[in-house]
Amino acid sequence: MSEQQKPKKDMADMTPAEISMRKFLKALGVTTHQKLEAALADAVASGTLPADSQLDITAKIDIAELGFSHTISAQIATPQNGD
Repeated sequence: MSEQQKPKKDMADMTPAEISMRKFLKALGVTTHQKLEAALADAVASGTLPADSQLDITAKIDIAELGFSHTISAQIATPQNGD
């Protein structure tokens, strides 16, 4: 069975390490989404950015103790007027 086909693991079956990683990733995703959405809406409303345009975005996670660094780059669209 491939990694994508594995059934979702119950929290009760997870190790403390797995739980802490999932909590971190959930908090990262939720808080980043909220702050980014608000910043984009404010920038469009104030005229700083045009509505329905594309922005380059880069996110980086560093863990100094592991010598770990992971970077993701993409393009996102600014909201349309009224979004």
